[in-house]
Amino acid sequence: MKSSRARAALLRTALGVALTCAVTTVLFFAMHGVPIWGAPSPKDVESVTVECGGANAVFTDQEKIELAVKLINRLNYQPFTPVSEASLAVGPDVAVTYQLKDGRELTAAANWVTGWWNGEAHALKEPDMFVNLAKGIFCADD
Repeated sequence: MKSSRARAALLRTALGVALTCAVTTVLFFAMHGVPIWGAPSPKDVESVTVECGGANAVFTDQEKIELAVKLINRLNYQPFTPVSEASLAVGPDVAVTYQLKDGRELTAAANWVTGWWNGEAHALKEPDMFVNLAKGIFCADD
């Protein structure tokens, strides 16, 4: 008898925790967008190439690499939102390519309303943010 009550109490608690986690996740995604998965660790990046307006700059210092990796957090996207055909046709204004120490390359890019992560386009939750930050940090002459 005690065992079945304890199981029922445990089940109610687990269900409450699961429901709270689900609601919190949905609210986070609604407010901040869905984060990009698969961002590299700064310690795994050998260099970063940033392309702004046709000009390329390569960065190997750790501070710029860390900033470039943190920049991926600005590619949060709106789930279930189609990407504008006009935006796809224009393509990215800024592209950041991460050369990893294991030889792989990952690319984050964006224009004012669309973000690309490794070639896959997403409608950005915070339009302009990625481009403004990238240009301000890496393309100061632009």
